[in-house]
Amino acid sequence: MAGVPGLDGSSSATENRRLPTVSVGTFRSLAVVSLAFSVLIVLSGAAVRLSGSGLGCPDWPSCYKTQFTPQLSYHPVIEFGNRMVTVVIVIVFAATLVAAYRRRPQRRDLIWLSWGLVAGVLAQAAVGAVVIYTKLNPYVVMGHFLASMLLIVDALVLVHRSTRRYGPGTGALVVPRPVLLLGRGLLALLGLVLAAGTATTGAGPHAGGNQGQLVAKRIPIALRDMAELHSTLAMLLIGVTISLAVLLHALDVPERVRRGARVLTLVLVAQAAVGYAQYFSHLPALLVELHVLGATSILIGSVQLYLAFARHPAEVTAPQAATTDQEAVPAGALGHP
Repeated sequence: MAGVPGLDGSSSATENRRLPTVSVGTFRSLAVVSLAFSVLIVLSGAAVRLSGSGLGCPDWPSCYKTQFTPQLSYHPVIEFGNRMVTVVIVIVFAATLVAAYRRRPQRRDLIWLSWGLVAGVLAQAAVGAVVIYTKLNPYVVMGHFLASMLLIVDALVLVHRSTRRYGPGTGALVVPRPVLLLGRGLLALLGLVLAAGTATTGAGPHAGGNQGQLVAKRIPIALRDMAELHSTLAMLLIGVTISLAVLLHALDVPERVRRGARVLTLVLVAQAAVGYAQYFSHLPALLVELHVLGATSILIGSVQLYLAFARHPAEVTAPQAATTDQEAVPAGALGHP
């Protein structure tokens, strides 16, 4: 089996000489950058749609069948720019994946989450091609957006776990179990709100093409009906979040958990205000983009709040462990062998 990486030892030894190891802090920095780019792809994709540039490049992966780069005009440049953002994201996610393998100590959960980023963005690129070739089919566009939100969740969990110990017996709940179940219900309700909001956009005037509804068909439901469903679910989400925040303040839980619930409530109220403002002002593109940013912020805040329901100790690196050993009281001084 000589020549097969990892079986004869030679390839692994060569890799170890060529690639430096990655510290816990460096890996966390890469995870944070990955999260930032996950948010960026959502916002840049929304900008493409709201500017009517979805078909600025009618082919994929090149902009035109006979030309890779776009013409120097408004819509093609915006659409192609979004594709270049995706290329950069692929590079960032690939670097994070390599760093997960080179991280010391190496952890399987971080490797899997990093693989999730790479697989997710490649799947996003493939779905993006389907969006182009189906002429901005609203159902495909919905899936494209919701998959991007899952990518944000993956990156956020990666950041959270990157400096904490995870494994059997390492975590402890800091809230009662009913509160944990309520947090899960909040996340499920948030998923419904995001799906309804995406469908509302699919029924609205922002088709993504520069000729509006003449280019891309819309979801055959009245915009007002979809908006009412979305707002009803959103109001329910706000009510559940306020109830959760009040409950947490009545319980003996860490202040960081209470603060997370308060911040999430404020962001939800602000998002509702933007939602009503955009609807009654006939969906101006800038307010819709702000609403997308708000939805992303709510997703991040909700997942962070849920993750705060359990406490996991910080991961001790080799230098920290050495310092701890030096500062520890010798076992013999306490009468132990």
